[in-house]
Amino acid sequence: MRLLNTEDEKRLLQVQLYLSAPEARKMIAELEQLVADPEQSEHFHLFSENGGAELICGVVTPRKLASSGYTAGERKAFGNWNPLQ
Repeated sequence: MRLLNTEDEKRLLQVQLYLSAPEARKMIAELEQLVADPEQSEHFHLFSENGGAELICGVVTPRKLASSGYTAGERKAFGNWNPLQ
């Protein structure tokens, strides 16, 4: 797992996430789609009910890491991460 603060492109080590029941159901459904085909699914955005917060979530695979689809900040956060471990 890698957590990235996109405002300053720094890696986070801990985050607390509080969801409403509808937000949690939406997140579960989106995660199920990601893991069903992780090579094809890029990511999803989960917005808070009032629109004040956004969560972006994706599944990283070695093949995706080898591609050029990530920003410099994302790659910095990934470091030498092997998502299979």
